[in-house]
Amino acid sequence: MSPRDAAPVGRETFVRARVERGGFALDVELRTEARVAVLFGPSGSGKTTLFEVLLGLHAGSRPTVRLAGRWLDDPERRLSTRVEARGLGWVPQEPMLFPHLDVAGNLRFGGPRAGSGGARALADAIEVLELGPLLARRVDQLSGGERSRVALGRALASGPQALLLDEPLASLDLALRARVLPYLLRVRDHLDLPIFYITHDPDEAQLVGEWVAVLDRGRVVACGEPRAVLWSRAVLPLSESLGLENVIEARVTACADGAARVATPSGVELSVPAPAPLAEGEPVRLGLPARDVLLAAEAPGRISARNVLAARVVAVEPAEGGALVHVDAGLPLVARLTHEAVRALELAPGRPVYCVIKAHSLRRLA
Repeated sequence: MSPRDAAPVGRETFVRARVERGGFALDVELRTEARVAVLFGPSGSGKTTLFEVLLGLHAGSRPTVRLAGRWLDDPERRLSTRVEARGLGWVPQEPMLFPHLDVAGNLRFGGPRAGSGGARALADAIEVLELGPLLARRVDQLSGGERSRVALGRALASGPQALLLDEPLASLDLALRARVLPYLLRVRDHLDLPIFYITHDPDEAQLVGEWVAVLDRGRVVACGEPRAVLWSRAVLPLSESLGLENVIEARVTACADGAARVATPSGVELSVPAPAPLAEGEPVRLGLPARDVLLAAEAPGRISARNVLAARVVAVEPAEGGALVHVDAGLPLVARLTHEAVRALELAPGRPVYCVIKAHSLRRLA
């Protein structure tokens, strides 16, 4: 059965496109029903060009596009939907707010596109992004993080059928990313809206996405569940060059003397540094490099590392210069070891081991 004959699905996306521009060629075919689909890859890999296809800016290339359950482009049906009729909310890397309008004016700008649902779309955007206190402010009175929230709110206020986010955190420093990311997650969790998210940050891809397509030089290298894809052998060299880490989500259970205890949803407890006080119950997202996950065949005795977790080996995969050892320690982790260490510990699927993790190897992500 061809994609064209499939039964309508509210979130189904199918894209087949070939775009040639200068010396670059994008040649992709993708299908997903994920609520949050991430396009991941280095600069120049074709992510933004693919967004332009979704937006209808490369209609001359005759793409096939089914987005959020609607056919937008179909050469066989001679269908090519105009850009303004696609019902898409687009947030570029730079917020591009209208400087002559206050925040309320910027948010209302997209209202006519929302039709009869405009008032509701505007109210939802203000509530989810907590924009009420900013409505009367001029654009030049906003911080970088506030500008990003207003740009996202303007897109939501247009009542889109899908949201396209083009590296919305790329222009922000780490502190501002930490302020804006929770709002992106609120949009993901509280609004029933398909989201397509461009990033070259593997941590963002794992935190935000349900599904990821990895692009490199205009081609799809791999696609699927973010953690599995980004740690796969086909993608690993690319992912590691961009900073791939284990990503752990947890909540603070205690904090004192520059250290905190956190617990994951599965009940695993970890000790992490806390140079600034953390409130009990506060959510934290942690990054842990694979090279900083040490494995022991026996439970270590007195040791300075604050985190020792009983685990079991799930898989051992060859990687450049060594191996990736996937373990289940109550949460999934990946350790990067030398071939010699794998042989000495006799690591194989099912073998019990202990993960040894120094507290300072765990860093808070934005």
